[in-house]
Amino acid sequence: MLLPISSVPSLSQVDTDIFKLRYFGHCMQCTYCADGCCQHGCDVNLAERDRILAVKDQLAPFIASPPEQWFGTEVKEDPEYETGKFVRTNVVKGGCVFLNPNGRGCGIHAFALAKGLDYHSIKPAVCWLFPVTWDKGVLRPSWDVTEDLVCRATGPVLYDMCRDELGHFFGKSLLGELDALRG
Repeated sequence: MLLPISSVPSLSQVDTDIFKLRYFGHCMQCTYCADGCCQHGCDVNLAERDRILAVKDQLAPFIASPPEQWFGTEVKEDPEYETGKFVRTNVVKGGCVFLNPNGRGCGIHAFALAKGLDYHSIKPAVCWLFPVTWDKGVLRPSWDVTEDLVCRATGPVLYDMCRDELGHFFGKSLLGELDALRG
């Protein structure tokens, strides 16, 4: 059973680079990065991890590694996460354990589409909010976009690519504020 997301971080500031920086954004149409944004794995709050593990038997055919290898064992504390704690996905063969080793894209996302599920209910929020993230109350670009993402500086601005996702996660009222900031 998939559970709804019950809480979100509180934002107090916005890094206006989300309105300036660009990245390709249409990931499955990309022909040059081989899912570079997924090479490091991701942070997964414990509630998200538990939602993923709750469907591990159904999800396993979409993932090359067995469920016991999906997540690291180190639990880190962060009050901005739904549970106040998170783990990281493991990195296998140069990419997130959930990355399709025989093609493109995320196995969790493919699973959700194949089963007719809303990917928001199972895929880590850090992933579907990409290329924007939050940290210490600041909505900001993900570090990949500012440092090493091969497709940075091309395509739409970050905010345009993730506007709907931001509304889904933080609520529609934030979009009005962000639209006003963007000008």
